Amino acid sequence: MEHKTSKTLQIASRHGFHILAEQLQSDPSFIENFIPFAQTTTSSHVLVEVLDLPALPVSAIRTLVEKSIAVDIFLKMDLREDFDLLAYQDFIDNLAGLQVSRLILFDRPNQEVFWKPEIWVKPNLVDFFLEKFILLAEYCLEKNIQPVFPPLQPGGDYWDTAFLRLALQTMFDKGKQALLAGLTLSTYAWTHGRPLNWGAGGPERWPATIPYLTPADSQDQLGFRTFDWYKTNCQAVLDHTLPIMLLQAGRDQEYGRSTTHLSPSHQVAVLQDILQMLYPEAYDSLEKDNTLEPLPAEVIQCNFLLDLDHETITALFKPTGTAKFSTHSVSAVPEEKSNPVSSSQHYLLLPDESWLSDPFKEAALEPFIHQFHPSVGTSLDEALDATEVTLVVSAADQATEQFDILQQQEHIFLRKMRVDVPVVAEENHDHQ
Repeated sequence: MEHKTSKTLQIASRHGFHILAEQLQSDPSFIENFIPFAQTTTSSHVLVEVLDLPALPVSAIRTLVEKSIAVDIFLKMDLREDFDLLAYQDFIDNLAGLQVSRLILFDRPNQEVFWKPEIWVKPNLVDFFLEKFILLAEYCLEKNIQPVFPPLQPGGDYWDTAFLRLALQTMFDKGKQALLAGLTLSTYAWTHGRPLNWGAGGPERWPATIPYLTPADSQDQLGFRTFDWYKTNCQAVLDHTLPIMLLQAGRDQEYGRSTTHLSPSHQVAVLQDILQMLYPEAYDSLEKDNTLEPLPAEVIQCNFLLDLDHETITALFKPTGTAKFSTHSVSAVPEEKSNPVSSSQHYLLLPDESWLSDPFKEAALEPFIHQFHPSVGTSLDEALDATEVTLVVSAADQATEQFDILQQQEHIFLRKMRVDVPVVAEENHDHQ
C-alpha cells in the first residue's frame, strides 16, 4: 500500500512583536507570560519600546535573551531636551552588554514636536538631526549593534520621503559608506484606513504624486506600503536598497491615537492578509487573495502589536499544517554576538585581486569586514552560493555584469557598496 507523506515547509521567520513601554510598566508578569507565547509563535525578534534613557528595562531584556529571544530596542525619544552624548553612549554600552541586536534611534524627527522651537525653524533641519544620529549610529556599529534609522511620520510636518532622501544623500556625500552599508530603515506600517495594496509600487507606479499633493487618480505613501516609497528613494540615492523594519503593522493609525474603533474580526482579517503577504509560500496550497502583493525581501522584520486577546493572536501566529516558521531570521547582518566567524551566507565580492593585497584598499574595507564578518573574495561562483552578497564597486569598476547576474538570483539579498580609495594614497602606494 502506498503511503502519502507530508513535507514540512520551513519558512524563515520575518515577524516580531512590539512590546510597549506601558505594558512592561503596568504588568510585572508581562514578560513571564510573553515568553511561552513568543516561543509558540516562533517569533525571531522582539521589539522593546524605551521612552527615555534611564527607563531601560534591564531585567526584562536579560530574561528574553536568556530564553534565546532576540531583542531589538526602540528608543522612542525626541531632541527637545539637551543632547547628552555620554548618556547615550552609556545607554548603548548597556545594550551591548545585554546582547541587544538592533537599536532604533529616535522617533519621527520629521515632526515639529520632535524639536525645540528654535531648531525646527532652521532650514538645515536634516543636518541638525544627522549630527546626533551619525554619532550614535557609528557608536552602535562599534558595539556590534545594528543601527536603525528612525520611523518617520507618514506625510508629516516635513514630508517624510523628502526627509529620508535628503538624509541618505547627506550621509553618502559625507563618505559614510560603512554606516550606510550597516544601516536598516524603519517605518510605521499603518493602513490609514486604506486597502493594504494602497501605494504599492511607490513613486515609479504613481509618478503624479508629489509632497502634499496626491491627485484623485493617484496614490501615495500614506498606507501600509510606505516601505515601497522608501525603497525607491533609497535605490535612487545609494544605487541599492536597504533592509527595513515595519512597526505597528496593520493598525489603522498610531497606537492610542486612532479615532475609529475597528472590530476584532476586522483586525484579525487585516493581520491574516499581512501574514499572507509576509509568508506567501505558506499560502500556496490555501485559499488566498491573489491581489495582495507579497512583501519584498527588503522587509526583514514585520512587528505587530499585542492588542488582541491572547487566544486570538496565538491562533493567528502559531504555525499550522505544512508551514512551519524557522526561527532563523532573514537579516541584513549576522546576529552572532561573540566570536563571529566568516560565513558563505554573506559574501563580500571584490572588483579584483588588488583589493586583497593593497593596504589602502584593505583599510577602506576594514570597518565593514570587522562589523559583519563576511567571506571575502573575487569569485562570482562563490558569491552565487551565498544568500547575501555585498558587491564592492568603485569609480574604476562599476561591476555592471556581475550585478546583473546576481540580481537574477531570487535567493540572494544583494546590495552595492561603493568604496572610494583616496587618490593620493593610491599614488603614494604606486611609487613605493
